[in-house]
Amino acid sequence: MLKLSEIRSVHIELTTKCNARCPMCMRNYRGLDYNSGYPDTELTLENIQHILTPDILKTINHVNFNGNLGDFSLAKDGAEIVQYLVAQNITIGINTNGSLRHKSWWQKLASPNVTIGFALDGLADTHARYRQDTDWNRILENAQAYIAAGGRAIWRFVPFEHNRHQEAECRALATEMGFVSFENIYDGRDAGPVYTRAGEFSHWLGPTGDVPPIKDMLQSHITWYDSKTVKIKKDTPELDMRCYHKVAREIYLAADGTVYPCCYLGFYPLSMNHPGNKELAPMVTENNALHYPLEHCLEWFESIEQAWSKSSIAEGRPYQCVSTCNQN
Repeated sequence: MLKLSEIRSVHIELTTKCNARCPMCMRNYRGLDYNSGYPDTELTLENIQHILTPDILKTINHVNFNGNLGDFSLAKDGAEIVQYLVAQNITIGINTNGSLRHKSWWQKLASPNVTIGFALDGLADTHARYRQDTDWNRILENAQAYIAAGGRAIWRFVPFEHNRHQEAECRALATEMGFVSFENIYDGRDAGPVYTRAGEFSHWLGPTGDVPPIKDMLQSHITWYDSKTVKIKKDTPELDMRCYHKVAREIYLAADGTVYPCCYLGFYPLSMNHPGNKELAPMVTENNALHYPLEHCLEWFESIEQAWSKSSIAEGRPYQCVSTCNQN
């Protein structure tokens, strides 16, 4: 694994807080209010200045703000943190649902060094079927204000069965508004029932069918996460790992200050009920950059690479590494 001097990019989740209720997000369960172990927390400007000092930033080229759980716009000091990093000549990428804050706040983020991806999954009549509790019109207003101030914006479109027919119209609108690009981000999220915060059925994403009670769905979800293993035969050849941490020379800084090789391993493994945490948790040592020097927080990464030689998930191969980055 890489040393701090070799790192060129930092992926930061500034906050675990989010205004949206996307059904397939880890922060809830199909729209239900459900927390499987993550803390509600955020990194402040003071925290970022403590972790990413000007000396450390001399070898960093890029910072990416994109949350596993939270949205950038919910971070109290988000704009000030961006300004601090831009002053250090760092390029910034931000992904957000864009549905909060005032137009003036988004205008403050406009800089040649900053690019913002706005999640816009369709038009006004379809967008919130997945991006629940967000306001399509307000997102467009915020994006337009940012663009008008000189900001670079990307329209990020996740296709579903209910919005695929609108892609061409969305692309045309993005061009008309001055977005620099349009990204179709297909990731297989097009399936399953959606429930209200109280657990009542709301609507379907993808094919429809009989609606299972949320209690049964949730129990199945918990049981699946508790028992999930991917067994690999002992005579299986060595893994062909294309480790993103090593390829991109990037580390992941979570909203509680903990540091991981990448966001796939950064689901708060000491507390959050997520596949692979049972294998990962024993490896994590002294990785909170609010309490230890950043270079020290990277030392445990070596145990990840050593674990790739294990013969199976059950024997300690990291689940996320195998399922995400194994080229075999």
